[in-house]
Amino acid sequence: MAKRHILIDPAQPSTSKQSRPPPRTNWELCILYQAETDEPLQCPLRSTMKPSGSGYASLTEDLLQFKGLRHMPMELNVNRLDDCDGVEATLRTHSAQWHKKCRLKIFIKMFDQQSRAESTSGQQSSTGAPTVHTRSAAAHRLPQSTEPICFFCNKPAGTADLHDAATKEIDKNVRRCATELGDTELLAKLSAGDMIAIEAKYHRNCLRALYNKIRPAALKDEDADRLHGIAFAELVVFMEDMHADEENAPVFKLADVANLYKTRLE
Repeated sequence: MAKRHILIDPAQPSTSKQSRPPPRTNWELCILYQAETDEPLQCPLRSTMKPSGSGYASLTEDLLQFKGLRHMPMELNVNRLDDCDGVEATLRTHSAQWHKKCRLKIFIKMFDQQSRAESTSGQQSSTGAPTVHTRSAAAHRLPQSTEPICFFCNKPAGTADLHDAATKEIDKNVRRCATELGDTELLAKLSAGDMIAIEAKYHRNCLRALYNKIRPAALKDEDADRLHGIAFAELVVFMEDMHADEENAPVFKLADVANLYKTRLE
């Protein structure tokens, strides 16, 4: 069938496909991917992070920035996530959920975008041009402080000493935990470089708390590699605790170390 010809008036709303209503969202599926898979779905309202549902605010901010740039990291019409009450309110109303890997894909793309923008801004400032900082980019930076602070809780030493991240194993396990938990704030800090290079310091209790968060997930998935990695990291923290004694030099029997490692795997 031959197409009929119509005269386009630029002043009038477009009749193209772009002006058609966006497809409806199936809220039972991942809102980002919209396809059935075996991968579990995550919902901020079921998260233990405070305040409840805070994941909706960060996702909304990222999506709206991508929409403004007209460069989404995946095929996604943000308009279908807005029932006229705003994206964040709509997501909360429908208890929106998503795959962890889909959310991380958006976060990593957003952080990469911000890093390039800040790099460009830095080059411009060196030539005398003004530097522009976005609220989102600023939120991912490490807090500025005149005294050392914990990499995890952002607080100074207090009654507990701060310890230097002195091994690659700590950096490796912290990155693994942050990825598994989908902790975008921690991933943003880690994107600045490995923990040794950025001279990260931490409370041992904060590091233990991170390992304890990931342990239930590792046990549920029966992932042997992850369990061994966590057990080894916990053993390193324990041995560092022993070495913190300034008056005594601890000596460990190999058999005792092996038993401690085995205990942490159970």
